[in-house]
Formats: sequence, C-alpha cells, structure tokens
Amino acid sequence: MERDYSIDFLKFFAIFAVVCIHTGTVSGVHIGNIDGDQLDFLIDITARFAVPFFFVTSGYLFIRKLKQLENKNDQEVTSQQNHYFYKYTTKLIKLWAAWFIFYFLFDLLIKYGETEKTSAALIPMIKEHITSIFTWDLFYYGAGQNQYHLWFLLALIWSVMILFVAYKTNMLKTFLLIGLGLNILGMFGQSYSFIYDMSWNTRDALFFGMFYMLLGGFMGSYILKVRNLAKRVPTTVFIGVSLLFVFLQIGEASLTVQVAGGKEQNFFLSTIPLTIILFMLIMKHNQVGKNTIVSKIGANSVGIYVTHVFVMETLRILMNRIGLELVMETLAWKLAFTPAVFILAYLFYIGVQKMKDLDTIKEILLRSKVPVPKRNLLINTNEKKS
Repeated sequence: MERDYSIDFLKFFAIFAVVCIHTGTVSGVHIGNIDGDQLDFLIDITARFAVPFFFVTSGYLFIRKLKQLENKNDQEVTSQQNHYFYKYTTKLIKLWAAWFIFYFLFDLLIKYGETEKTSAALIPMIKEHITSIFTWDLFYYGAGQNQYHLWFLLALIWSVMILFVAYKTNMLKTFLLIGLGLNILGMFGQSYSFIYDMSWNTRDALFFGMFYMLLGGFMGSYILKVRNLAKRVPTTVFIGVSLLFVFLQIGEASLTVQVAGGKEQNFFLSTIPLTIILFMLIMKHNQVGKNTIVSKIGANSVGIYVTHVFVMETLRILMNRIGLELVMETLAWKLAFTPAVFILAYLFYIGVQKMKDLDTIKEILLRSKVPVPKRNLLINTNEKKS
C-alpha cells in the first residue's frame, strides 16, 4: 500500500489546530483595537477542520488496510480482516485506558494539593473524585476534568466498530447516508440549538465521529476514483475552494453561535465540504511532506493529542505556584504558550516512547539471558526507529 505522506503532513497542522482550541490562544487580551476574544473565536472556528480530518484519515487508512488483505481466498481474508480489526480496536482501547489512568491520577494529585492534609478532608475528596469519574458516561462520552479530550479516542473506538460492520456487510453507502443524517441532526445539539435544543451531547461517536469515519472509509474503498477525480481538478481550485469554505464556516459560526446564541461550536454544515476538499487535495499530492520534520511530527499527532492537556495544565499550575499569574495575561505569554505546549507535548510523548522501548529491550534481554553492557543498551535506544 503506497504511503500517503501528505496525511502526516496535514496532521501536523491539524494537531496544532487542536492545541490552539484548547489553549485559548489570545483570549482575554486586547491588541490595540482588536478584541482578543473575538480573534480567538476566529482561530477556534478555523481550527474546527482538525477533528473531522482525524476521523476521515482514520477511516480511510483502516479501510485501505482491509482492502489490502483481499488478495487471498475468502476464508483467509475474513480471518485476517477480523484479526486486524481486533488488533486495531485493542490498540485504541489500551491507548485510552492508559491515558485515562494517567489523567485520573493527575487530577487526583491536583486535588490532593488543594485539599487540607487531614483524613477528614482527604477521604471525602478521594470518594468524590472516584464517583464523579466512574459513571456510565465514562465509556461513551469519557470523563471530564483534565481528560476531557479523551472523548475522541472513545468516539474513534465506537466509530471504527460501526465502520467495520458497514464494510463487512457491504452497506458502506447506506451507513454513510445514515451517518450524514445523524451528523446534520447532531448540529441541533451544537450551533443550531437556537432552532431546537437537543438535550444530548452530540460531540460523540453517533452524531459526529461515525459520519466522518464512514466518509474516510468510503473514500478508501474508492481510492482510485477519488485520486483520478482529484487529479483532474487544478490545485489552485482546491486551495481557493478550501479558503471559501473556511470563510463560510466562520460566517456560519458567527451567525449561529454569536448572533443566534447556539450553545456549542464543534462542527458545522460547512465543515463537511471543507473536510472533503482538504482530503482530496492531499490525495492529489500524496507525497507532499515526505522525509520532512513536519510529517515526522504529524505522524505522532496522537501522542501530542493525549499529552498536550497535561503539559498545558502543568505549565499553568507552575506559573500560579511561583506567583506569575499576571504574566499569563500578557500578550507575549499568550503568543508563546500555544507553540510551547505543542513542542513540549511532542517531546514528552517521544520521551515516553523511548522509555517504553528501553523497557522492551530490557525485557527481551532478560528473557534471552544475554548480558549486554549498559553503554550499548543506551546507544541502541537512541537509534532512529525503523
């Protein structure tokens, strides 16, 4: 299967967009006559292509892998596809579980630092922390507090299950149409809540993730037709239309959220064509970013995603503890904070991966009972992954 380097290339900008959403960029400051909150709103809405793009690329790559396994006899194909689905979902579940535990303990540590160090205060705090986290919503919407962003992994898990069923039953088109309908319906729990306010949280698998996963899977199923169509469209047209839908998304958000009073701003009608156009653009130029640092970082986007909230909150806590709260309100801090969180999250995740690699090597050596000098072990762990 030919690698689409442009996916990793655009993932870099998509994950940076996610970090921008969560850090608040320039909110709360004024730049001359420019309202920082209004500028932050524009950045936030522009960045809303990111999560749909991640869902689409996940669905695309998942189906491409399933189709790659279809050059064998039927029984072997079914067995290998089922095995890949099991391996894929198990990996996602382990990823979510690991970072759920990490943030559960991180939030508990924060509360411990804010609580009086007596059993009368600590025991109720711990009980409240546990009961507030372990609800039925945990396994679908995720938990709140500092692990609010892990909802994406849960939505990805549920969505890939639906995508696999749709593909194996040859009903991908039908599921895609249903997903589109649910996505549009889900907008009444988002910015279109001023028309009808849905009581459900529609930033989930059913109303959000499923449609975009199915969309990516659909394009993966018809990749040759998608590429041929993309190649017939001039790049300048793609760029122009993408910019048009970015402005349409900003306009749609301004009208539905700021003017009409819609309650959420996670996805919009204009997000659908914008995501499709961006994806077709990278299918047209699928080698863009090959062997670049941008693509290398983009390939680790999931790592930045799971770690950036920890980095962001840790920096804020440290600044508060050393009495520099006012510094965090300055323009200089606001401009530096987002890229700093982005870079530190990447470095933190790479560090975690290297530690895992070191543990793996140690385990292999212990099992094989082959003594290796520590110096060699350290050198091996610093080598570039294949």
